[in-house]
Amino acid sequence: MEIARGSGVAEIAWEIVESSKYQERLREIVLGIGRAATREFNPESSYRLVDRYVASGVADDILKERGDTDKAPEYKILELIQRMPYWICAEEKLESYRNGVFYERNNKIKEKETVVAFNKVVRDIISEGQYTRKSDLISDVQNAMDCLGYSDEEIENAYKFLDHVINGMRHEIAAEIALRKTKGVRAVHTTSIDDDLAGIDLIVEYKGNTIGLDIKSTPDSARNANNSDRDEGYHASWSGFDHRRGDFGLYGDNLMPSDNAVKRVCSLYKEELEEISRKEDSRHKKK
Repeated sequence: MEIARGSGVAEIAWEIVESSKYQERLREIVLGIGRAATREFNPESSYRLVDRYVASGVADDILKERGDTDKAPEYKILELIQRMPYWICAEEKLESYRNGVFYERNNKIKEKETVVAFNKVVRDIISEGQYTRKSDLISDVQNAMDCLGYSDEEIENAYKFLDHVINGMRHEIAAEIALRKTKGVRAVHTTSIDDDLAGIDLIVEYKGNTIGLDIKSTPDSARNANNSDRDEGYHASWSGFDHRRGDFGLYGDNLMPSDNAVKRVCSLYKEELEEISRKEDSRHKKK
């Protein structure tokens, strides 16, 4: 199956549904073969569950066939579609836990891992620049979900979940851009899923210190995180960007920050990294 260059989420979802691979997998399930491939098959709601898992399997097959030979942005979208059914299920379960539903700790960790892995793919798609507006990306994902048989409630929930995820990812990306341009910063590294689960979004090398930063979208959220128990060497930091002052476009819908906002934030990071470095140096001397 060939994926056209520049294809969006909904377009690729439709190409998958129209592919011979998809139709073949669907026939197997209809014949009662390979039901385990749906992973969460439920006969009572099979009319809306099958499509998403068949599409997920087809996307997974294409990615495995390609391997590392093609790093085009379209293949990150395939990964998004591959992870999507597990992501929406995990998000809904986590929301139910927040609302008081009983859960086992290991199950909650598993759901968080699923969500974080999906979020990383969203971050990569934003970084690739295939979408320039938050609203366009959310709308396209919702259209893909509609194509793949998700319920109206799931599609509605996706808006809420994606709005939160995309906002966090664009602040993280904006912070990375500004940090790379901040004087004295030797390197900035994105983190693994395990680091992300531990609350580390970026690792910054500055004046001999390796600093783990948990990027927050507001000063209050950074302050609250720093006041909570945190491992040594990790620090919550406001990204420095504020959509209300036009840092992400006039209507706050742009995925990437303006150049002027990046220049302004660099000076903020210079001061913050200096303070963190002093604390780190002092902590190391006490050991």
